[in-house]
Amino acid sequence: MSRSESSRPSSKKPTIYDLARITGVSPGTVSRVLNNRDKVKSETRDRVLRAATELNLKPQAAVRTRQVAILSEPEFPDRVEGYAATMTAHLSFAFSKRDIGVLQPTNPCEDLPGMFLDGVIAVTFGKALRALLAELEQRMPVVYLDNFALQPNELSVNSDHVQSGWLAARHFIERGRKKPAFLGGDFLPFAARLRGFKQALAEAGLPVDDRCTTLFGPEINHVSVVTRMIRAGADAIYAPGSSFQAIECLHILTYVMGLKVPQDVALIGGENEGISCFLNPPLTTIEEPLRDMAERAAAMLDSLTRGETVAEPQITLPVRLIERDSVA
Repeated sequence: MSRSESSRPSSKKPTIYDLARITGVSPGTVSRVLNNRDKVKSETRDRVLRAATELNLKPQAAVRTRQVAILSEPEFPDRVEGYAATMTAHLSFAFSKRDIGVLQPTNPCEDLPGMFLDGVIAVTFGKALRALLAELEQRMPVVYLDNFALQPNELSVNSDHVQSGWLAARHFIERGRKKPAFLGGDFLPFAARLRGFKQALAEAGLPVDDRCTTLFGPEINHVSVVTRMIRAGADAIYAPGSSFQAIECLHILTYVMGLKVPQDVALIGGENEGISCFLNPPLTTIEEPLRDMAERAAAMLDSLTRGETVAEPQITLPVRLIERDSVA
């Protein structure tokens, strides 16, 4: 070997043994850190993760289990029941079929920096978590669900919320309702549904009453909003979302205001599988394809964590109307 050949920098990729030597810990400890296992001191975990980042060390999936995090906003109530909980269950099953490990951080903003991950699925997210996700996108694939403020290079799987609003309003109109109302908080998913709702009203030549089609803030409770709509003459209400919004609206109409559904007020909600059909009356709903969304998102992240590209980085799936008895 010539002197020039011997002086060339090595092209050998670093291994966990190199990382163990640099950090002064055992290869087993390095393995536990890289696979997010317990029984490692926090200062040791931080030292290993910093060194791994500097070495650009990422073990091949063939010799370790790929791991992804499923994130939902801790402050949102649907984390335990409703949309986020249902979506997380579907995602966990989809990843288990692919032999991909799943982590669900209790507090993502605090826990994520101490984890070695291959990718992230973001189910629900507030401002702080959204900022952290933007940073994570620089070093790992991040797939969003129902994100309606996407940047051009971001990855997402959405259901067609504009179509949801349009289908609901159109169904009311076809059943002879003259003043449909929209019940939704001031969040982007509801705003997307409201656009479709207003579009259908405009197509039918019906006026838009702000008292019945304005998104409300967190300081306003549902009872006051529904009461305002009924006093304004609403004869139908669309209460979208898969976190029991329509069930609450049905309770307010029936037991707080003493009205009959659908005789006095027609009602369409978001589908809650195994619940909506057993209400009194059985609830007409707009079903979002949550299971299909989870499958598509898991398949996308599966490909990306293998180093592959995806043909469709932003996917929108159709919704469907399920007719029951809450619209006459």
